[in-house]
Amino acid sequence: MAPNANLADGETRTSRVVGSVDYVRPKLPTNQNDKIDESKLLTVVTGVRCSMPYTIKCSTESFANPEYAHVRVEQIASAIFDETVSKLSNYNPDSELNAVNSMTMEDVHVMSDALKEVVLCSKELVKLTRGAFDPCVAPLLKHYEGMAERAAAAASLNDSALNGSSHSSLNGSSHHERLPSITELADNGSDEVDLETIRRQRHVVDHWLSLVGAGFAGDLSDSRVSRTVSKLLEVGQWHTAFSVGVVDDDVNADDGDKYTIRKKHIDACMDLNGIVKGWCVDKIAEALPSSSCWVEWGGDIKVRGKHPSGRPWQVAVPEPPTLSQLKSRVARAKSAGQLGPVYNLAVENMKEDEEETESEGKEYLAVLELKDGEAVATSGDYEKVIERHGKLYSHVVNPQYGRLLELNQKTLAQAVVVTKSCMVSDALATAVISKGDPSQARAMLDQFRTGYRVPVRDFLLYARQGPRIIRQSIPGIESKAERERRLLRHQSATVIVVGGGLAGMAAALEAADCRADVILLEKEPKTGGNSSKATSGINAWGTDTQAEHGVADEERLFERDTFRSGLGGRTDYSLVRTLSTKSSDAIHWLKHKHGVPLTVLSQLGGHSAKRTHRAPAVDGNPVPIGWKIMSTLQENIQNDYEGKIEVRCGMNVTKLLHETDENGVKKVTGVEVNNNETINADAVVLATGGFGCCQGRDGLMAKYRPDLIGTPTTNGHFAQGDGVILGEALGAELVDMDKVQLHPTGFLDPKDPSNPTKYLAPEALRGSGGILVNSEGKRFINELDLRSVVAAGIQNNCARYTTADYEGPPFAYCILSKEAQELFGKPVLSFYKDRLGLFDYCENVEAVAELIGCDKETLMSTLQDYEESANVGMCKLTHKDVFPSHITPQSKALVVARVTPSIHYTMGGLNINPMGEVQERVESIVGSHRRIRSLFAAGEVTGGVHGANRLGGNSLLECVVFGRIAGERAATVKHSEKEMFRNVNSANEHENNFIPVVLREVRNTDKKYGLNTREIRFNLHGALQHSGMDVGQFIALRGQMDGETLMGYFSPITRPDDDGVIAILARSDAKGGPIARLLEIARPGSTFYMCAMGGLRLKFEQERIMFRNQEVNRIGLLAGGTGIAPMIQIIRAYGHYLRLHPCRERLPKFQLNLIYACEEPQDLAYLQILDTIKNHFPDNFRYYVKLNR
Repeated sequence: MAPNANLADGETRTSRVVGSVDYVRPKLPTNQNDKIDESKLLTVVTGVRCSMPYTIKCSTESFANPEYAHVRVEQIASAIFDETVSKLSNYNPDSELNAVNSMTMEDVHVMSDALKEVVLCSKELVKLTRGAFDPCVAPLLKHYEGMAERAAAAASLNDSALNGSSHSSLNGSSHHERLPSITELADNGSDEVDLETIRRQRHVVDHWLSLVGAGFAGDLSDSRVSRTVSKLLEVGQWHTAFSVGVVDDDVNADDGDKYTIRKKHIDACMDLNGIVKGWCVDKIAEALPSSSCWVEWGGDIKVRGKHPSGRPWQVAVPEPPTLSQLKSRVARAKSAGQLGPVYNLAVENMKEDEEETESEGKEYLAVLELKDGEAVATSGDYEKVIERHGKLYSHVVNPQYGRLLELNQKTLAQAVVVTKSCMVSDALATAVISKGDPSQARAMLDQFRTGYRVPVRDFLLYARQGPRIIRQSIPGIESKAERERRLLRHQSATVIVVGGGLAGMAAALEAADCRADVILLEKEPKTGGNSSKATSGINAWGTDTQAEHGVADEERLFERDTFRSGLGGRTDYSLVRTLSTKSSDAIHWLKHKHGVPLTVLSQLGGHSAKRTHRAPAVDGNPVPIGWKIMSTLQENIQNDYEGKIEVRCGMNVTKLLHETDENGVKKVTGVEVNNNETINADAVVLATGGFGCCQGRDGLMAKYRPDLIGTPTTNGHFAQGDGVILGEALGAELVDMDKVQLHPTGFLDPKDPSNPTKYLAPEALRGSGGILVNSEGKRFINELDLRSVVAAGIQNNCARYTTADYEGPPFAYCILSKEAQELFGKPVLSFYKDRLGLFDYCENVEAVAELIGCDKETLMSTLQDYEESANVGMCKLTHKDVFPSHITPQSKALVVARVTPSIHYTMGGLNINPMGEVQERVESIVGSHRRIRSLFAAGEVTGGVHGANRLGGNSLLECVVFGRIAGERAATVKHSEKEMFRNVNSANEHENNFIPVVLREVRNTDKKYGLNTREIRFNLHGALQHSGMDVGQFIALRGQMDGETLMGYFSPITRPDDDGVIAILARSDAKGGPIARLLEIARPGSTFYMCAMGGLRLKFEQERIMFRNQEVNRIGLLAGGTGIAPMIQIIRAYGHYLRLHPCRERLPKFQLNLIYACEEPQDLAYLQILDTIKNHFPDNFRYYVKLNR
């Protein structure tokens, strides 16, 4: 039955998937906006090949003669179908695949291009899935089919013996002689048999059959397999079954490498059905001349372009059949003539199910929207089933353990995978079904989201119990629907962004997208700042660019590299985790929302993987990444944000306007410009950059790093630390102000050596294989080490640059071989060499020695040592182990530049929290910081992200990540509801009372918070919003993990009147319950659902404490473990109450008392805070600790 053209474009399925459901699922889209006649714009070709229907929809615009488009489509499809059958089909006895399966161990087969492509992809996926996908399981499957047949035959014989009925032989023939049953023999008193002996024999036979049949697993915990299966596993796995090699044939070099395949075991056999269908669909889609097409064969689908209406192609995902429906289908298959015990349920039309679902209206698990080039494949446990002893087993063998799973409610019933290759989608869908366990399947597919050349774009996993549905979710990414729902609660705010670099642009764009009116103030005549000068690139892990390049990277490596680079300074854990989690989304935002082509990758010094993104060259000319990003965003603001973002240049902000309340809390209300103009606003974002060019006597550099006065800089003259000065004047805390990064390679121009501003010699010079030598011609450092290490190496091992009238800084010579020049890029090299004159050309190494003025033999020896180190992969002198290119004593056509460490970046600045809110240092009862309301900051003006040394490529990333966060949060300062849980019935857990909240940060355990606990903070919807709860009231927290809903109950430790945040204390070990695991894997930006519940509900009024409308004179608290959380909130509220009480000395002594009991010392939390409060209010609070010893 063809799908309705007015609904989705088609369905993805393994076979005809029809199942009634008793829960709500999304309906097919009506696509009423498709105001087109598909018959005029689409050529539709349908048919059946290999017993599976196919549908091809193709736009007619690309055909020279649209009237004959269907003929051309049929020709293309027929040719590829024929190739699939002749090369790759297991069912064609004359296929190339079956010829390989029939080989002896002495045979070697040269594979066709089709078989080569499928086999190499299979081999790769076997390795990456750790054997969950394996095309060599055919012997195992045949074994299980044979076991099921023998079990069926044994059951038939048993019935015959018991009942005297006729029985069938294994080949299907019948014996009609009636055998006497055991009962009849006993009744007749026959002496021919010993009934007890027969029973014992049958017991032995049944036991033997159960041993031989081990491997038919009832559930995932049943790992038993028979000896036969154990032996078959030796041949039923790729690494022991086949080997692949390359034909060394120069004649065929132009046609691509030829590959051979040979058997490692005589019984090895491949079954490529789990991947071939996808290969065929890919090939047809690639061969069609149309830029807009839909190819579907047997439920596997690939699309190109968009639907002719302009929308994405849409794919409906029906729900799999229930177990009862599967049993009915098996019964119908038997009635239709299938002999069993293996039943191909895809062969039957299942008309009864179709009629039932069509009469009731079919319901779906999801409707997927496929982008250009994406493909979807589905695998299920219902395609083909094996019946044994009345039970149904999946036809998908687990290749890792060699067992079949009985169809059940808990294991995976269906997997839908979206990639850009239908072949890969097909294989991965089969692999996860073989896994069985939904959580393990999700974990495996998550690995394919990053680090594979064909990344998983989406997936849907389904288990019947619940039902349990798992969709792909990227950690830390709030769903579009929830974000829109949250932002609708805000009123439009006026946000001022100070600074027109990347952080300012990102903040302005995000604030505008959150419905704020934005004014961007830039003191220079034009925007751009130092961001426009950036050349290294922008870092991120887990991006689609990395996946397409096959780069494996992960969170722990990115964070480790950032922390390691920042040693010696402040690298705040929460800020680094936020930077890491949001890095991929930052690239996606630039690349897909704003059109910056970040498709080129490189690996800078200090990085564990290629993660620095840049734009490709245009017409052979390099594209400076900073300029490309800034020019693109500037253009987008001009074209798409008119009336939303007002850019004013030549506006120097000289003061932050603010007001202070009775508690001393400051709130920014606007700015003063050019010392005479006032602009009011609801929030201000500072994005003014660092102070790398602040060289005056009274400037920030002189104050914090006087030793660097006079050091060259790569910064523009505008980098004076304006935002730092503005924030400090308001009381903002400054961190790491003495941490100034020297870029190791600023170009030293021999024509103008005393110019304090240097052109930056890009990191890519050394990343391409450039080496550094001193004036003696000796190497002294690993060129790819951290910037701080390389800079220190130059300062400690190189002579100063001197002329007759000038003594400059220490400098080194950077030498690039011809190979390194090619890697760096000839066009960009030409800019520095020919246009700026910063490189000298040398014909050979002797000429280089002459240029340097060093001994020729010394330089020759240096290059000889380097060549030997490159050959073995390790330099003993510098411990360098990455050699991007070669340079030898025989190298020709070299170029040489002079480089010197230059002030490049200032790591210190305003102290911010993960929401970009500027902090001031205050002495409070619990903490030492308080945010300045309505003041945000992002970019180089802040501190705490990079520590003592910024990792190359993290600067632009920081600007995008924290610029967007600060912009969005600033836009939420005006909220229609001052209290988030206002008017919520706390005694009711109804679904509607759960409000989505976004995870802000997780503060790891330490002596302050307890060794087995952690503090978890969530954003309230508005930056200035309160929770609206009472002191002592608790919350329910709900979240999703692997298709399961998990819930926990927690008491906030923040006060109800804390702005914009609600924090809970949670255990980090198994005692924290099932939700502890969810809280462990959650990342900043993840969505949870929170509901206000019941609890103690104290009210601290100005001069009294009320509980249930009665005044309270004394409070006794008893807590155990994380039960300290509500007590912390009460104690905090009590401390705040004491501070504001006009007659504190008249209050009763020891009005608040706490007994804190725990099993183990490591379960204790907040002892330091309790001590602080006790010392602060010795006459009002006391506590006692009791351990269960």
